[in-house]
Amino acid sequence: MMSSQMNQRPERMSVGDRFRRSLAGSADDGVRGRRWRNETGSSLILALVYIVAISLIVGGLTDWAMNDLSNTTKFQSAVSTQNAVSGATEVAIQSIRYYPMYPSTAAGTGSTPNFNFCFNPQSGTNASAVQINGIWVAVWCSTVATPTAPISRTVTFVACTESSGTVGGSALSNCEASPYLKAVVGFGDYPSGGGGLNQNVCSGGTSYCGFSATTTQWTWQ
Repeated sequence: MMSSQMNQRPERMSVGDRFRRSLAGSADDGVRGRRWRNETGSSLILALVYIVAISLIVGGLTDWAMNDLSNTTKFQSAVSTQNAVSGATEVAIQSIRYYPMYPSTAAGTGSTPNFNFCFNPQSGTNASAVQINGIWVAVWCSTVATPTAPISRTVTFVACTESSGTVGGSALSNCEASPYLKAVVGFGDYPSGGGGLNQNVCSGGTSYCGFSATTTQWTWQ
C-alpha cells in the first residue's frame, strides 16, 4: 500500500508547462475582459439614445405648450376686439334706428355712400366713437331713404378700431376701403308697412320711427 501511495505523487510541471498555462489563463481573462467592456459600451449607447429621445419628446411638448399659450392669448385678443366692434356697431344701429341722423347721413347720387355720424355724442371727425373692452371703435353710417316703401331706410355701417376716441385724418377713407365690420340694416318706419304718399324721412324720437329693423349684411374683415 505504501508503494501505491508513493506512486500518487503530484505531477511535477516543468517551467515551460507553467508558462504555457499562464499564457492560456491570461488569454481567457482577456476575452472575458473584452466581453465585459463591450457590454458596458452597448449599455452606454442605449442610455445615450434614451436620453436623446426623452429630450426630443420633452422639447416637442414644451413647444406645443408654448404655442397653445400663444394661440390662446391671440384668440382671446381677437375675441375681445370682435366683441368691441360688434358692440359699437349695435350701439350705432339702435341709435340711428330711432334717431335717423338724416339728412347728414344721406347717400349721394346713385346711392353713393356718404358716411357720417351714427349717434350722439359725436367724437372725432365724421364718426361716432365708443370704447368697449378698453378698445376704441369708430362707426360711420350712410343712409338710402325711400319713405314710401315698407323698408323706408337702408343704412350701411362701417366700423374700425381706432387708437383713441378722437378720429380724424384718413380714418374714414381707410375704414371705408377696408372695414373691420360692415353691416347693412333696413328700417321700416311705419306700422302700416309703408308711408304711402309720405315723402319725408321720419323725425327722430317719433312713435313710429324704427318700427321694424332687419339686418341684411354682417360681414367681418
